[in-house]
Amino acid sequence: MSESATIANLPLPPGSRGLPLLGENLEFIRSPAQFISTRRARYGDVFSTHILGSPTVYLLGPEANRWIFAGEGKYLQNQWTAGIRQLLGQQSLAMINGDEHRERRRLLLPHFSQESMRGFVPTMQAITERHLEEWANHAGVLTIYPAVQALVFEIAVTLILGDGRDVDQPYLNKLFHTWTEGLFTPLTLNWPVTTFGRAMQARKAMFGYIEQLVRRRMRRDKQPDDILAALLATRDEAGNPLPVEAIVDEVQLLLFAGHDTTVSALSAMLLLLAQHPKVLAQARAEQSQFAPDEPLTPDQFRRMPYLLAVINESLRYIPPINGAFRVTTQDVAFGGYRIPEGWTIAVSIRGTHRGEPWAEADNFMPERWLADPKPPMGSFIPFGGGPRVCLGTNFALVEMSVVLTLLLRRYTWELEPNQDLSYQLLPTPRTRSGTRVTFRQRS
Repeated sequence: MSESATIANLPLPPGSRGLPLLGENLEFIRSPAQFISTRRARYGDVFSTHILGSPTVYLLGPEANRWIFAGEGKYLQNQWTAGIRQLLGQQSLAMINGDEHRERRRLLLPHFSQESMRGFVPTMQAITERHLEEWANHAGVLTIYPAVQALVFEIAVTLILGDGRDVDQPYLNKLFHTWTEGLFTPLTLNWPVTTFGRAMQARKAMFGYIEQLVRRRMRRDKQPDDILAALLATRDEAGNPLPVEAIVDEVQLLLFAGHDTTVSALSAMLLLLAQHPKVLAQARAEQSQFAPDEPLTPDQFRRMPYLLAVINESLRYIPPINGAFRVTTQDVAFGGYRIPEGWTIAVSIRGTHRGEPWAEADNFMPERWLADPKPPMGSFIPFGGGPRVCLGTNFALVEMSVVLTLLLRRYTWELEPNQDLSYQLLPTPRTRSGTRVTFRQRS
């Protein structure tokens, strides 16, 4: 019997299709975490549903993730929601596939290596120090989420587009936030009164503004040391530069990838440290080996194993991205079930981080990373995996290390009472209150 005939005889994954037209969207949007956990308890690590307009199969666990990441360009292809497909740049790394994706990634990867991040640390430190001083001088209660947003956006814009002389950051920031609000909205009606319609208008203005910046930079004889300069200098095997349209699309993608997920992750880390005073005390104790005003370097971070453990455990416990999607390009089989061509495969990052092999998965325990710093492949995927693992992983880890180190050495923060610290998971995880704290400089 042929492989295709064998697959055809397999059953479909168990699950429910929900209501006509609506599927199970309402329950999914209300609480993605609860949606996954209830079905996982009922059906196991493989189940089907109908969400976001498509029959969808959830595959949970390290083995499933390894199968998904290995299938890129073979039996699976990357898939975005309708809103993201219209709002992201069509020539950006996130949107292209196959050989074009592999070649673009090969060209860009050296500019995001660990070594290339070394030169960014002083700039990250200077921007962070200024923002943290402003937080400490803030009159009254500080709301962490918007404060971190402003910090991370300035870091991203400065390191991607330059030192700010050519960039109207308030204008770009306004466009950026209107644009990102439309990325994950389920209603993609391009009307001026809708969130998605406003996002499309902001997209047009933002892309036009970035293109002007790119073209001005192309006319400069001496380029600053930033990521845009690296994009302008990139050449393919034939010696050709990236098209202007591709550079614009990559810049907007980098702004998005280097902002929302990092804001979510850093905000979660501050909350978790405030909720776990013993962890906070141990993280602070590790910093006592350094002078408070000692300039930060990547070499210092290598001497901070507990800081990295806190970062990794925070990314496991509250991942900054809930999941991703692929689509089958042929009938496939996994776990004894048939998944037809054209069905969506959901990668659940949160579900992965709360299942096997994680012991006491619902507890925040940074010490687990000291005992076992390399978990099994596919069990820790905060930045995705396989050929589409996040290009900016090193950028994000260095940025988180800089911000957390300065916070631990110089500041204290205490949670305000009577606030809603429950999490909304879409578009990116954040507390409903924004996490309000009393923020002070350490004596």
